[in-house]
Amino acid sequence: MNRTFVFSIALCCFYSMSSCQDNESEVVAEIKETLEQIEYVPEDYHLVLTDDFNTFSSQNWSKGLTHDEDPSIKMIWNKNKGGRNLLNDNYAGYLIDDNVYINQGYLYLENRKETIQGADPDRTFEYSTGWINSLQKINFNGSRKGVYIEVKAKFPKGDKVWPAIWLIDDSLSRAWPPEVDIWEYFGKFFNTTKKDQMYMRFIYGKWNDKHDHSVPINNFQKNYKASEDWHIYGYQWTKTSMKWFIDGQLLHTKTKGVDVLAQDWPDKTMCLVINNGLLNVVNEGNTVFPNALVLDYLKVFEYKE
Repeated sequence: MNRTFVFSIALCCFYSMSSCQDNESEVVAEIKETLEQIEYVPEDYHLVLTDDFNTFSSQNWSKGLTHDEDPSIKMIWNKNKGGRNLLNDNYAGYLIDDNVYINQGYLYLENRKETIQGADPDRTFEYSTGWINSLQKINFNGSRKGVYIEVKAKFPKGDKVWPAIWLIDDSLSRAWPPEVDIWEYFGKFFNTTKKDQMYMRFIYGKWNDKHDHSVPINNFQKNYKASEDWHIYGYQWTKTSMKWFIDGQLLHTKTKGVDVLAQDWPDKTMCLVINNGLLNVVNEGNTVFPNALVLDYLKVFEYKE
């Protein structure tokens, strides 16, 4: 919505109070929210996709690690310890479609504590979890045409939780890396003493010689109350930089040729993976079950050429 148009609505209500009196507070709240959100979008970017999660859109998403209509289109899981329902053994939760659901206009990706007899991989799990992917559905290359992604979300808390919003290669010759972890939260970072960290990460190179440029936001839940309060998480990817925002505040920038060598800069068509998760090597500690990564909306903007 154009900001001038919104402002005109406000003036109309001000000068015609009798016609707006019944819904004045609703209009003011909507104007405020709209203006705030528009300010977060970089200049000269236009909206190309919105998912408000009023229903689960199979046009945008598949559940789990594979494409819902063509299982040959899939994420690259560990061939020895992973499978169709587990990316690798760093994760403790078996992926189940029922853990992905819509409730009152919100998308829930849920971790549950329950005994599951897995089929692929074939073993017993103590937890289940929910994942979605946009393989061959929503994809883009920010190095070719600038892209800005925005989500309104709540992230779960607890020592064992490991939710993430990330990008992977979506080309027909799919490879790993590259991987961009737009927002990757660790209640506890593996078997270290690090806790409550949100990572902004780029993994690049080759699978047997990978490099990792990671920057954490420390005390994330403590400072943002991100499991209780909604925040707007933004990520901008261009041919020269990647930028991370929360509620419009720039928190981190990776610059081509500075933080990442020019030859390693991502230049592939990539798609989204959004998941809740549980770290295998971390004890439950203060983790409460069930817990969920909750999304109110996702929007994708592209640079106007």
